[in-house]
Amino acid sequence: MASKGLRIASLILRILTFIFIFISLLIVATNSKTAFKGTELEKKVDFSDFNSYRYLIAVTVIGGALSLLQIAFNIYHLVTKGEGTPLFYVFSDQLLAYLLLSAASAGLGAGIDLRVNVKLLLEDDYYNSFFDKGNAGSAILLLAFICSAIVSVLSSLALIRKPV
Repeated sequence: MASKGLRIASLILRILTFIFIFISLLIVATNSKTAFKGTELEKKVDFSDFNSYRYLIAVTVIGGALSLLQIAFNIYHLVTKGEGTPLFYVFSDQLLAYLLLSAASAGLGAGIDLRVNVKLLLEDDYYNSFFDKGNAGSAILLLAFICSAIVSVLSSLALIRKPV
């Protein structure tokens, strides 16, 4: 049975993970830029125009839902002083950590590569703020991964802990 301190630390890290996921979702989902304003060629560019950013959004939605589920179970088991299902925590923490890392990597990689390519094609820095917001959302998602990875280790330790 995991100690109360370990459970509280896990709950705090899960809440931080959810907060970082939510902030990342807000930043990337609201990211847009309009090019050639006031002309016939006016075009609005947003996250849905790039597969990497769409993947990032999909993972933040799935990760946010999984994170909320974990928080609810964690609070329930804290209140009832029950053990819960340690295997659920271990596997869901691993899944969440891998998803968050892959989405953060895809977003950061896309932001860096696309910025360079767009700058070369257009010979302009107009889209830098768009890619800066994408990179900021991806970096915050990387913070969510770090919290999720730590809680994953904690849940693994709770699984192997022997009662005294």
